[in-house]
Amino acid sequence: MAFNNRILGRRIKACRQAAGISQEKVAELIDVSRQAVTKWEAGQSAPSTENLFKLAEIFGTTVDLILTDGAEDEDAAESADTSELRKTQKFDLRRNLRTVLLIAGVYAAYYLVGRVLCVHYEDAPVMGWLFLNDWKYIDYLYGWLLSSKLFWYAAAVSAAAALVGKRWFAAVTAAAFGIGWVLGELFGPNPEGAVLGHSHYGWAIWGGVFLIGVAAGVAVEIIRARKN
Repeated sequence: MAFNNRILGRRIKACRQAAGISQEKVAELIDVSRQAVTKWEAGQSAPSTENLFKLAEIFGTTVDLILTDGAEDEDAAESADTSELRKTQKFDLRRNLRTVLLIAGVYAAYYLVGRVLCVHYEDAPVMGWLFLNDWKYIDYLYGWLLSSKLFWYAAAVSAAAALVGKRWFAAVTAAAFGIGWVLGELFGPNPEGAVLGHSHYGWAIWGGVFLIGVAAGVAVEIIRARKN
């Protein structure tokens, strides 16, 4: 059974303490330095085969028992590590799903705010108001984001990032969507007579802000990864 220095060192220390022998005494009996024994127990190095037999004799046990117990300890440690990894993965998945739901909620809020502020069709029933597609009654930028499906593409980008654990990218792009939309609505109209964007360049403002948000989100994720 495989073992490593860390586990073996633990077993040597446990056997020495059980036998009531100091590191200095072990070093003296084996004819090595006390620092060598300290390194064995710390897992920084391993005793030679000859010294393993000497240790077993000093501790009143056998090399097989030292190594077998060490392997069992290692298996237990690996099992604990695996269990902890699984717990961490489950936690990460739950956290990612919560972030996805949060991002979906943000975009749903954007959608509803747009319906309240940008849809001008008072006589429509509730369902018609929610899904009205007649752009004669909808402000340009909000209607353009929906008709071009960029609203949904942007939401998908943010949600997909959240699902794979890129929470900061998801948050930054979701915020950039809203900021770009507000700035586009406020500063979007072209000077009189211009034809670009049907007399409205809010689409360019929104697109520029959202792309800046994508770049900023990538930068934040890179910085956080380097710190970790």
